[in-house]
Amino acid sequence: MPWQLTESNVLHLWESGLAGPSAARSLRLASMAAPSPRSVADLPLSALNSLLLELRRHAFGPALPCTADCPGCGESLDVTVASDELLPAGGGTAVAATATVVSYGRTVTYRALTGRDVRAVDPASPRARQALLRRSVLSVDPPTDELPDEVLEDVARHLADLDPGADSVLTLVCPQCEHRWDAALDLAEHLWTDVCGYAHRLLHDVHALARAFGWTEADVLAISPARRRFYLEASTG
Repeated sequence: MPWQLTESNVLHLWESGLAGPSAARSLRLASMAAPSPRSVADLPLSALNSLLLELRRHAFGPALPCTADCPGCGESLDVTVASDELLPAGGGTAVAATATVVSYGRTVTYRALTGRDVRAVDPASPRARQALLRRSVLSVDPPTDELPDEVLEDVARHLADLDPGADSVLTLVCPQCEHRWDAALDLAEHLWTDVCGYAHRLLHDVHALARAFGWTEADVLAISPARRRFYLEASTG
């Protein structure tokens, strides 16, 4: 059943995600919100973002607190955005749509990028962007073994039209210098930060009650949050 983040599975999710790459964590988080057990890896990025937003809203609330530094004056901004503002129109498509562009004498048929594409590319690679864009290409006429970067950049410019919502972008205005800019928001990392914070708070509770009463982790998790708060307050009183 989607939307279920319990104390025990949050701890498991946090522990299993510590060593994995961010792309794998993103898919794991999205799968928790998927309405069916099928893999989410082949969903377009807008659909993955919709799942991440829904999971975040149900687990931690609809408001996403964010911070950003103004590129104009360096002022630090605290921004809160509602999850509904970030949902793509239609909630994200269920399949990776295709389109065609003519670029530098080549007809390129391409599709929307998916979570599997992002997971397959090492972000530390010097040509990670080109490798990711190349995965979106289905065919080239006339055929070629290597597409020039200029063609790939043409494809990149059209991907946003093919899959609106693949990138979450906030338009911000600095209250100090009135500079206006677009800031990217990594929904998966934002949600992962929430999961880490929740897991850390829970483990601190386990630690405190284990020291105070000798309880095991299972003992602590078996107690309701309200009763746990009482025991924590009693242990420091």
